[in-house]
Amino acid sequence: MYLVAETLPSSVSLFTSVTAVASVVAACYGVRNEMGRGVVPAFFALTGFVLIAQLLNCSMGLGFSGYLLGGALVTVLLGPWAAMLSMAAVLLTQALLLGEGAYSTLGLNFLTIGVVTPWTAHLIYRTLQGRRQLMGDSGQLFAMGAASFVSVIMAAFFLSYLLGVQLVTILSVYAVVGILEALFSLLIFVASTRTRIARSLTVQRQFSIKPIVLAVVIGLCLLPYRSQLYVLEISTSVVN
Repeated sequence: MYLVAETLPSSVSLFTSVTAVASVVAACYGVRNEMGRGVVPAFFALTGFVLIAQLLNCSMGLGFSGYLLGGALVTVLLGPWAAMLSMAAVLLTQALLLGEGAYSTLGLNFLTIGVVTPWTAHLIYRTLQGRRQLMGDSGQLFAMGAASFVSVIMAAFFLSYLLGVQLVTILSVYAVVGILEALFSLLIFVASTRTRIARSLTVQRQFSIKPIVLAVVIGLCLLPYRSQLYVLEISTSVVN
């Protein structure tokens, strides 16, 4: 979901960049009441997983590729503020170290993946499940899947509004990407909530990081085989 620099108007780039910086500052304050020291290893494990997952473009067989955004998954496991910081770390790493994405579109990418996606997922999941302890039961699986799918759809709405493109053009692609997001999020959610709970994690965030670390290792092995297709191309705007 990275836009080519030349396709983004300077006014939109400035607005999204300033808003993104303000959002990161707010997340730094909000995360203090959301994460304890015992959750820090899980935060880094999930961030590493999302970084690898976003690099693994998977061909959808329809002329474009998709990948796991990860915002909904991190939100459900750690909380929306932590998810915002995780997405910010992922996008900065990709832009600064890996050359993925343009600097002028970094603000828009963060607002899409790091703000819209986590808070949509948080609203959907909490509406369906309240503040129940993570158990991985059928109710939570449904809430996780719904939160993942709807968060991607809302990201499509956000992009459509700011870029001024037809919603149908984006939505037809991101509906498919949303299904991919829900499937992979459910897979990691089930693996991490139904395995033995790590003692280092707090009671409020009871899940194991071992499956996530394993997923990171598998993702690193699969990187050479990632798809080179774009996720979506809209006239002169390219979403990668």
